[in-house]
Amino acid sequence: MARSIRIQFAGATYHVMCRAVARYRNPEARDRQKLKNATMQGLTPAPPWEQKEEMSGRDSRLESRGCKCDAGRVKRRKTKRVGKRKETTRVRESEGLYTVGRRTTAPSDILPGFDLTVTGVPQSDPTYSIEAGFRRYGLEGEDVFLALAARCVQESPGRHNGFEFFQYERGLQVLDLVTHDRQIDSVLTKVCVGSDAVVHLPVWYQYFVGRRFREGSGKFFTPRLVARSMANLLPLEAGLTLCDPTCGGGTFLSEVARLLNGRPCELVGNDVDRTLVGLTEVVLFLTCGASQKRHLFCNNVYDRGSFLYAYSQRVDCILANPPFSLPLDSVGMRSTLFSMGYHNSDAIFLDVCLELLKEGGHLVCLLPHSIVVNTDYSKLRSQVEREWDLCGIITLPEGVFYMTASTTTRADIIHLRKKTAAKTAVVGKIYFANAPTVGVALNSRDIMSGDNALEDVAATVRARGCIVDVADSR
Repeated sequence: MARSIRIQFAGATYHVMCRAVARYRNPEARDRQKLKNATMQGLTPAPPWEQKEEMSGRDSRLESRGCKCDAGRVKRRKTKRVGKRKETTRVRESEGLYTVGRRTTAPSDILPGFDLTVTGVPQSDPTYSIEAGFRRYGLEGEDVFLALAARCVQESPGRHNGFEFFQYERGLQVLDLVTHDRQIDSVLTKVCVGSDAVVHLPVWYQYFVGRRFREGSGKFFTPRLVARSMANLLPLEAGLTLCDPTCGGGTFLSEVARLLNGRPCELVGNDVDRTLVGLTEVVLFLTCGASQKRHLFCNNVYDRGSFLYAYSQRVDCILANPPFSLPLDSVGMRSTLFSMGYHNSDAIFLDVCLELLKEGGHLVCLLPHSIVVNTDYSKLRSQVEREWDLCGIITLPEGVFYMTASTTTRADIIHLRKKTAAKTAVVGKIYFANAPTVGVALNSRDIMSGDNALEDVAATVRARGCIVDVADSR
């Protein structure tokens, strides 16, 4: 057969037959040819030791007779595609080591049997153990937060006369379901006792309850270190009425109470969310001294409710972080800025504060960077100069709210003083500063979170006499 083919087709036939014979009788050449064919077809061939097991019956009989079968007749086994191994990145934050990834195994100090989602909380944080323990009993979200807050109240040495907004009884009922568990009870005993419990409460609220606010609500929770530096910009003294019209978790009011160190004052808070007002109520209960009065409201600050009626023209200082860039269709109070066409919540907040403050009263608040620099707000800035005295502006870096609200919205600290008719009012020095760091991580890879230039700026402003007392401002 081979001879007749060579005679008929001469050299060309002889060349083809030599290749065919070499391919069939040389296993290594056969494998190389199969790999080449499979590569051209976009397939991955099975290993040679698997191909022999998968040959058809006819090819097996041929092999037993000493004949080599065509490699193209061998069935190809489909190999399973192995997914890429999940890569994790380890970055260093201020409180410890974070792991960024989709899922992670529970740390060793957590109750076994739970895989927890990483949400920016360090693995050493007891929040993981708390969540895992309560999940064993089908408890999540707001129930867990209320139980933690109720336990903090229980462990506090002070005595309360009941709460108006905080659901204390409900928190106790949740605690009754889990405190028989020794592991859970030991974790709660560690985290709900002492001064650190007040620091943990806003963090727990954001973790267990506040996730629903992170998109489209304009609510950005202020880091505690930023709130402390802002409070240092106020002329704090005994007997003042201090207010946060959008109190959120009570961080600003609690920092003011700490700085006053038990001196008498009146702390006024308001928020549209009743749960947040309850959080503020617990935080102030754990922070304030006996001579520091507390009054809380649950009103829409842009409507003329009981809050505005009670404290119109009565507040000495306002420290706040208003909701950013929420559109307002109407307002229930007199607002010059709204009539000028500015219908966003942060702009109208300036008119709210103007309604609340006494003459010469101070306002230290966070506002979007766009209000300070954009030409679209030039008329707003002109109106502000007619009604307010500018005390100072501190620009902040992007990412101040990243770890608490997952946003890189940039904000600035604005310090204003309501104009007074008295010509003898003392006018302090105007300060402008830039704070590149604020003591918290600005993103998930920030390794410089320990630096706090904002704290240094606030100390310098006070040292240079830029803060004028409220009595001298009138």
